[in-house]
Amino acid sequence: MRLPPERFLELHTHRTEEMKAITSTARLAHQERVLKQEAAGTVVLLTLDGGQYYALEGTGGRAWELCDGHRTVSEIAAILTGEYDALQGNIASDLIALFTDLAHENLARENV
Repeated sequence: MRLPPERFLELHTHRTEEMKAITSTARLAHQERVLKQEAAGTVVLLTLDGGQYYALEGTGGRAWELCDGHRTVSEIAAILTGEYDALQGNIASDLIALFTDLAHENLARENV
């Protein structure tokens, strides 16, 4: 079952500029100054600098937990494949879309 990116991340802002895509070998980490709260299966992120909030539902919240700066997108996809009923390739492409959005919104950064 393919999970569309919009189920992973519901952004409460609008994007107008072009985004740099994250690759499957990227290792992403949470940005500083982002607060996380969980409620009813949803992870809510709040940026302290801008005051914007973001909701990650279900697998998006789990992906956020695994986004620790040490695991690659491919490694996170392999973990999620073992936890959810979906193909690893589908999960990997959904994660790339999710992490691209998170990086664009300054919630996550590539750990080099």
